[in-house]
Formats: sequence, structure tokens, C-alpha cells
Amino acid sequence: MNYIITSLLSIFFVLNSILSIPFKEVETAFTQGNAAKVVSYGTTKMLISIDGKEGVYSKSQGTQVLSSFFKSNPPKSFTFSFKGKDEGASSFAVGEYQSVKKYRVSIKFKKIQSQHQIESLTIASSQ
Repeated sequence: MNYIITSLLSIFFVLNSILSIPFKEVETAFTQGNAAKVVSYGTTKMLISIDGKEGVYSKSQGTQVLSSFFKSNPPKSFTFSFKGKDEGASSFAVGEYQSVKKYRVSIKFKKIQSQHQIESLTIASSQ
């Protein structure tokens, strides 16, 4: 009986982590300046806008664009100031990226099949 309960709880926690929006993972990737990790949570084609320059990029192109940003603006910290709902077809999050300057980061997540992925990412100077 204990085995069945333990198994069911394990399955619940695994499914919950798969179905939830990867806020913590994205936050860690930004804190580390890990462009590949951020983009790995994105859709096949992702809208990226950095200080007004925007484009729709594949994952490899998006990684290059974001890597260039992180190279020019090494991370000091990143925290989400707002996280939208965990359920539904889409969600939104806003964070603050601290480098030499402060940046406002807006992320729109879209649910594709059973996973929430980054559909658009906007980084704008807040100073």
C-alpha cells in the first residue's frame, strides 16, 4: 500500500514539474547569463527584442543574439517581479536584469501541447 501511495505521489510531482511554467529555470539561466539555456525554453521560432531591435529567430540564431547581449551586459542579478498564472494557454512574466545598467525583461509564455514555452522575450533598458 505504501508503495502505491509513494508511486502516485512521485508521478504527481513529476507531472506537476513538467506542466508548470519554468520560471525558476529561466531565472537561473538569466542570472548565469546562459543564452542557450534561456532559448532552450523557447518555441521553435521566438520573437526577441533587445532595446528596440527585434526579430524572429530560430533557436540557434536566438542563442547568438542573446549571447551577444550577455557578453556586452554581464549579469549581476535577475529576479522576476511579476509572474502570471500557471494555467491557461499563455502567461506573462516581468523581471529585472541587473548588469552595468538595469533592464526590464518581459517574457510571454505559450502553452504548446503540455509545455509552456517562451514565445517572446523583450529586454529594454530601464535607465
